Amino acid sequence: MVAFALLIAAAAVAPLHAAEPQTGVVVVAPPHAPVELSASDLAQLPTTRVNTAFLTEHGTHSAAFEGPLLWTVLEKAGVVDPAKHREQVSQTIVIVGRDGYRAVLALGEIAPEFEDKQVILAERMDGKPLDADHLRVVVPLDKRGGRSVRDVTRIELTGPSDPQ
Repeated sequence: MVAFALLIAAAAVAPLHAAEPQTGVVVVAPPHAPVELSASDLAQLPTTRVNTAFLTEHGTHSAAFEGPLLWTVLEKAGVVDPAKHREQVSQTIVIVGRDGYRAVLALGEIAPEFEDKQVILAERMDGKPLDADHLRVVVPLDKRGGRSVRDVTRIELTGPSDPQ
């Protein structure tokens, strides 16, 4: 009976470990296969520093963030083609946090040939490293921090991939 109870307990705990998120981020852009970028993959990308202040439920939050441009992350994952400008204006980026929180950006906002907004996937805040499972997308110049998604686990590129 004790052995059976231990077997049941082990089976109940096993899925919890299998479901734990990987460090880094998964980039999804159908019809491409999902691409997982590890913390070391992201650390190899050039970084940009942005100083930002935005309103939150608790008042104004000011900080300096550092990390690769979101555009660079999408290029590294192989899901955007910088030469296909026409596609960029009809695609969106959905950023998903560990808690399920989602925010949306237009790809044209971050595309170098359009708005070229310096949206980053922050790895550092105020000079201190964020844990690899606490990456944060930072959208500078937003008045509110609603699109500044914490604990990013997934970035989805959606919309038409070939204009008609």
